[in-house]
Amino acid sequence: MLAVSRRVTAAVPIGIGRVVARPVLTGAGSVSLLCRYYSKSSKPEPSRSNPFPIDTAHVREKHENAKLSRYQRWAKYLESEKFKKSMTKYYIGGFIAMCISLYYYMRDRYYEDIQLKHVRAKYEADPSSLLEYEYLMMKKLNNERLRPKEEKKWKIYQMMRKEFRRKNLLNKDAIFEPTPEQLDEWYQKQPRISSRKTPVLDQPIDKPDVVDDTKQESDKKTANIVPAEDTTSFYEEKAEAYDNEIKWEERAILMGRRRSWLMSQIQGDVLEVACGTGRNIPYLNTEDINSITFLDSSAKMVELAVKKFQSYYPKFKKVGYTVGKAEDLVDLVKDNKSIQYDTIIETFGLCAHEDPVKALKNMKELLKPGGRIVLLEHGRSTWGFINNHLDFRSEHRMKTWACRWNLDILDLVDSAGLDITYEKRVHLGTTYMLICKRPEDPINQSEKPFINKLFGSAPPKPIEKSK
Repeated sequence: MLAVSRRVTAAVPIGIGRVVARPVLTGAGSVSLLCRYYSKSSKPEPSRSNPFPIDTAHVREKHENAKLSRYQRWAKYLESEKFKKSMTKYYIGGFIAMCISLYYYMRDRYYEDIQLKHVRAKYEADPSSLLEYEYLMMKKLNNERLRPKEEKKWKIYQMMRKEFRRKNLLNKDAIFEPTPEQLDEWYQKQPRISSRKTPVLDQPIDKPDVVDDTKQESDKKTANIVPAEDTTSFYEEKAEAYDNEIKWEERAILMGRRRSWLMSQIQGDVLEVACGTGRNIPYLNTEDINSITFLDSSAKMVELAVKKFQSYYPKFKKVGYTVGKAEDLVDLVKDNKSIQYDTIIETFGLCAHEDPVKALKNMKELLKPGGRIVLLEHGRSTWGFINNHLDFRSEHRMKTWACRWNLDILDLVDSAGLDITYEKRVHLGTTYMLICKRPEDPINQSEKPFINKLFGSAPPKPIEKSK
C-alpha cells in the first residue's frame, strides 16, 4: 500500500526583510525545493534560482489601474508623488520663459517711450515735420481709429520696427524714423508668396476727405478679382427667380439676423441703394422713419420690391421707387439738390456695382449733416484659407450671381473717404456690418469709446497736421 507523503515546512531566517521557507517532504521519491519570499518593502533581487524576480506591488498596481477608466487613471497620476516631483522642472522652465518674455516686453516699451517723447517734441515744434510713421503713432496714442489702409500700413511699420530694435539692441539712442520709400524697400525683401507692395495712402492724413478718383486699389493688387462690369441685364433676367434661389443660402447662414440689425439702424429719411427685390422690407419698422426710397438699376427688381412693400405696409404712403444705378445717384437728383437723407443703406450691393467707390462717394454726397451710411456686405475674409477659396471660385461666382465676392470692403470705404464708426465681421470675416460717416461729421453718443461713455467726457480732439 502506497503511503501518502506529508509536507513539513520549516522557516529559517537568512537575512533582513526576507525569509527562506524550506519545505521538508516525506515519503519515497520526495524532492527538496527552495522558495524565496520577499516582503513588500524589499526590492526584488536577481538570484541564481530566479533571474527574473516579480515586483508584486507593481503588478498589483498595474492590475488595479487596468480596472480604472482613462480619466480615473489620469486623475490618479496627477495626484501621485511622481507627477508632483516632475512638475518642478516645468515650474522653473515656465518662470524662466516668463522672465525672458517680460524682459523683451519691457525693453520694447522702454524704447517706445523714448521715441514717443521724441515724436511729441517734434509735433509741438512743427506738426508738418512728422513722418508718416510718426503721424500714425500720434493717432494711435490719441486713441483715434485708423483708416483701413492706415491700419494695414501701421502693422507693417511695426514689423519693421521690431527688426530695427533687434539690430540696435544696446543702442538706446537709435530712433526709428523710416520713410514710406524705405518701408516699401524693406517690405519687398521679406519672404512671402506674393510681390505685393505696401499700401499707399491715397490722401494726406490730415485731409481724409480728399481722395483720388482712380480705381480702387484692391483691383490693382489682387489678380483674382474679376473685372467690373454692368450687371443690370443679369439681374433683369434673374429677378423672378432671385428670391427662391437665394433664400436657402441665406437661411443656412442666418442672414435674417444681420438684415434685422441693418434695419434697426435706420431713422429719418431713408434711401436704400441696390434694394433688389426688397429682401430687407420684412425687417422694416415704419415707426422709426419719416420716409423711404428704394433704388435699383433693374426695373423688374424694383417692381417686385413695390409689390412686397405694399403687401407689408399698405398704409405707409411716404415711399418712393427709382430705377437707376448707384454710380449715377448724384446725377439723378442734380435738378433738386435739396434731396438728402438721414440714413443710406445697402445690402450686398458693392460687389455688383461697376464702380463701387464712386457709388459710395455718391452716397456720401446725399447724406444730411450727421447722417450715416449703413452697409451689410460680403468680401475678403480675415482668414487666408478662406480668401484662397474666394479667389478660386471668383469667376464661377460672377457667372452664377454677378457678384465679385472677394473685394476688400474696407479698402473701398477708405477710398471713398468715409470714416467707420462701427465695424463687425461675421461668417469667418466675410460678412461686413459697417456704419460710416463723413469725416467732418461728429460722432454720436452711442459711437463714443467706452472710456468717454463711462466718464461722460468728449473724445480726444483729432490730430491735425498743419499746412
